[in-house]
Amino acid sequence: MPTRWTLTLTAHRPHTQRPVTPAQLHGLAAHLFEATGTDHHAQHKPYSISPLLTATTTPATALLRLGWLPDTPRPDLTQLTGHTLRLGAQHFTVTTTHEEFTPYTALSHLPPATRAVIHFRSATYFSRNGRWHPLPDPELLYSTLIWRWNLFAPETARITDTERKELIDATALSAHDISSLPVSLGTGTRIGFTGTAAFRLLNHPQPHTPTSRHFTALSLFATTAGTGAQTTHGLGSVEVHLE
Repeated sequence: MPTRWTLTLTAHRPHTQRPVTPAQLHGLAAHLFEATGTDHHAQHKPYSISPLLTATTTPATALLRLGWLPDTPRPDLTQLTGHTLRLGAQHFTVTTTHEEFTPYTALSHLPPATRAVIHFRSATYFSRNGRWHPLPDPELLYSTLIWRWNLFAPETARITDTERKELIDATALSAHDISSLPVSLGTGTRIGFTGTAAFRLLNHPQPHTPTSRHFTALSLFATTAGTGAQTTHGLGSVEVHLE
């Protein structure tokens, strides 16, 4: 089931910290989830990872979030508390670990929302016809989430092609405040965006319709799955507020 862990990390040498690269984040995620039998070279991986996020407690700490998507037994990352994690040449102690999870069926039956405010915490882009697309396009965003949802959700909770079309036709970008941001992936640079975007359902559909339920479920699913491309490298990390 969709599960997200928030790890509080304390740097061993905070005064010599350097930026953590997407490749280093991907390597750590692969290491933490390899015990689940995940194929490191698989095209579609069942996890996501955020970049190091600023913590509000002390300057020497940071937050790291990891997501697990399959509706299968999940790894227990709470056991990382007290252990040391390595990101490149830097070492961090995991001081706390918080776990939260919601089954796909529960996500599908949450009180419906008609507006989702999504905060893009790390560079986000979508792959379109072999090119990167650095804009919060509602069709690309929700189509990507539907594809990822259907890949890992149980058959009874999957979204049909008809339901997908109805949701995409009803969803619009209503506001945004974003900035472009380049990100180096080792094999090249991509242009993404960060900031905030609001999405809403057009024509105020009646509550508890499939469209409203899917809009709510997928918007919250994004906090675990990430959005766009390279979510296993720290890109597309989001927080969501529903209205």
